[in-house]
Amino acid sequence: MKNRNYLTLKNVIIGLLFIVISLFYTFLFIKPGNIRLLDSYDLLFHWNRISSLGNIFSSPVNFNYWNHVGNFTNIFYPWLTILPGYLIFQLADSPFTGFLIFLTLITFLTLVSSYYFMHKFSTSTLQALLFAVLYSLSFFRLASVFYRVGLAEYLSYVFMPMVFYALAKILQGNFQKWPLLALSLGLIILTHPLTAFLVIMMIGVLVVLMLFTKIAHSWRYWGSLFLSAGKTLLLLALLSCGFIVPLLEQKRAINTNRPALLNLAQTAQDPLLLLKNSLQTDVRSYSLGIIAILAVITIVIFIWRDTTAYRLVAVAALLAIFLSTKLFPWQYLQNTFFNYLQFPWRFLNLANFFLAVYLSHIIRKIFQKSTGIMQLLAFSTVLVGCLTQVMLSSQQLFENTKPLAIVTPQNIQSKIYSFDQQDYYPQKSLPVLATIKQHQFFVNGKKVHTFYHTTANTFNVKYYSQHPVKLDIPVLYYQGVEASVNNIRQKVQNSARGTVQLRLQPGVNQIEISYHYTFLAQVSLLISLLALGWLLLLLVRSTKIINLNAGADNSE
Repeated sequence: MKNRNYLTLKNVIIGLLFIVISLFYTFLFIKPGNIRLLDSYDLLFHWNRISSLGNIFSSPVNFNYWNHVGNFTNIFYPWLTILPGYLIFQLADSPFTGFLIFLTLITFLTLVSSYYFMHKFSTSTLQALLFAVLYSLSFFRLASVFYRVGLAEYLSYVFMPMVFYALAKILQGNFQKWPLLALSLGLIILTHPLTAFLVIMMIGVLVVLMLFTKIAHSWRYWGSLFLSAGKTLLLLALLSCGFIVPLLEQKRAINTNRPALLNLAQTAQDPLLLLKNSLQTDVRSYSLGIIAILAVITIVIFIWRDTTAYRLVAVAALLAIFLSTKLFPWQYLQNTFFNYLQFPWRFLNLANFFLAVYLSHIIRKIFQKSTGIMQLLAFSTVLVGCLTQVMLSSQQLFENTKPLAIVTPQNIQSKIYSFDQQDYYPQKSLPVLATIKQHQFFVNGKKVHTFYHTTANTFNVKYYSQHPVKLDIPVLYYQGVEASVNNIRQKVQNSARGTVQLRLQPGVNQIEISYHYTFLAQVSLLISLLALGWLLLLLVRSTKIINLNAGADNSE
């Protein structure tokens, strides 16, 4: 009983500490008194994504957002893990306050996830606490949150400790952890597919590195490993098909605009500049930060006499740094799928993860025989160091960067409603983009003036014509579009500018345009839902088996 009370008290104290850290992190983010868009308009993009989810279960399009043109972002970008953000926005009754609450929650969950899975892996409270703050308060995450405000990317960081905990257990021979690996990878895919791509690449590297370990010198090991990998990939495919299948269906039917194509060799980090920037506090450099450089130094010192598991961690960290730089020949991958990566420095997120794992491990080794007071002092020193880095970097960022836009509680709604972006537009819409953004209607190719209004699910317009005409409406054309004229279903045509076009008869035409999920999209969403239920049952069942085994061991 005393043991249980102690554990409860310890967890409560740790939980309260994480809440305080999360609130302080958000306080620094909002310290100027407003939200500043410094690197791009990404936050407005994500605000629209979250705010437009009110009708997501009935339609992939919310006509009240994205400049009312029927933008299909919710098909091309996964939305499941930002759905809690929509609920928070509604409860807060303000996207401004709602976002700050959501940011605090994400930071808190990153800390909790880091602590929980590191504790399960290392069984050390000190190492778990150290890893939680080193990872969650890392310099690169700071750049993602404060400078670029890449919501989906730093939300995906919540699930990375789960991924690599499950992978570590599987590589160590506990092959029953494959459902946890499938779930965590699925959550990353359904949050930020690019991060999932990088994580899967690193998993492949770690599997190859297992060839050089003693545990892998067995055909039985590799047979069990590949069986677990097969089950993981199968369930992962089922879990993510609700996002991937509708996306591919639209891609096959409509030639759409892709995110910006950048030169990978140019956007990769110069290694010497990366080192120089890492020794400073300017997050705009997208570098490692001073604490991560200290972790690299510990690798150089300690890797030679470390355990196999942590040698793999160290190699993974160094490899991720290498892949982020111009030392890797990115020019040869420019015309491949890898160009969706845009910035090779995204690998620095993985580098920060592995560096935090390794540094927390070394600090624990140094202090593992010390008194509790000394261990507390070691953790406190690391925490203060991390928070100081966050404070100095955020202050420098706000003082030295001219904002692209300033968002306040007063102007946020107008900023959200007026925001538009061209990713995922039909390709043939791009040359005439201005006519769509300005909501211009065309009758038989000639511009006309008419009024429209929207609801979440519908785009409505009234048009009177004396003759049969073709009306080109400024609503983007995708699979799943429906239109009715005077409550009678009409065939929808794809106009020359990639928008909805209808044939109208003489007289008053009450037009209603809406979108629904195609049959294929509905089936794939159902498969994903069933796969999620099956996966949760597998996890519950495996947890019960572990608890029963633990009980049997204790009774002996």
